Amino acid sequence: MTIIIQKNYFIEKKTILMMGEYNRYGKLCARVMAGKSAFLVNRTPLQLLDDTLTYIGFDLRGAMMGAKSVLGKKVKCPIIVNPYLGICLFPNKSPHKVDCIWFNPEHIVKITPVGIKTKVELSNGYSIMVDSKLSSFNEKIDTANRLIRISMKRGNHPNPIIFYLEPRKEHQLTKEETGKYNFEALEEEQK
Repeated sequence: MTIIIQKNYFIEKKTILMMGEYNRYGKLCARVMAGKSAFLVNRTPLQLLDDTLTYIGFDLRGAMMGAKSVLGKKVKCPIIVNPYLGICLFPNKSPHKVDCIWFNPEHIVKITPVGIKTKVELSNGYSIMVDSKLSSFNEKIDTANRLIRISMKRGNHPNPIIFYLEPRKEHQLTKEETGKYNFEALEEEQK
């Protein structure tokens, strides 16, 4: 059986999840589930995230820093992968662990506790079991949804800032005999 490995891939709306998986040569690749398809991409999950962000003019480091700033959170933050399409992914554990799964919250239909694990039902009719308590996994979904909601609100500026421009007055700063410019005129005008 020949397994085709894609050279590259950009995360899109139909991307459900991705995780690390070693190919038959021992190289870490990204296993992507998009719609009803699952395939390997010859990039690590973090490289795939960075490739997608770089393609639209951003980078992974900036996306991570931005998410931490918006959320006030330090670890395992969700990130906005494509602000134009509103795509956000969140890691179920440290992104540096090989078995970390990046989920798109839009494709999570239902979550159910199974002991200390959580069954995640996906939009394509499949489900996956994750090593996480229901409450912890639910918090990750809520955090990802909060990030996308805040980011979209800030990006769309629903409360526009209105500037009032006064008619322009011509003022000349002149050099006095002392060698200094007359900035005092500016201070006088502001009183």
